[in-house]
Amino acid sequence: MDLKETVKLLPQTPGVYMMKDVSGSVLYVGKADNLRKRVSSYFQPSRRHPDRIESLVSQIADISYL
Repeated sequence: MDLKETVKLLPQTPGVYMMKDVSGSVLYVGKADNLRKRVSSYFQPSRRHPDRIESLVSQIADISYL
């Protein structure tokens, strides 16, 4: 499943999300009041993100949540 589909399946509820690379190592852990809205914000092409965020996003292979 691609990341866009994964993000669409996230609930619109509070929770913790984990972004992982291809080897399954956790790159980033965050929390949000609305998981889908927060995680999708990383993938908005119209937004200019800092270089560190763009680097993070380029390494994401999977997203899971609690």
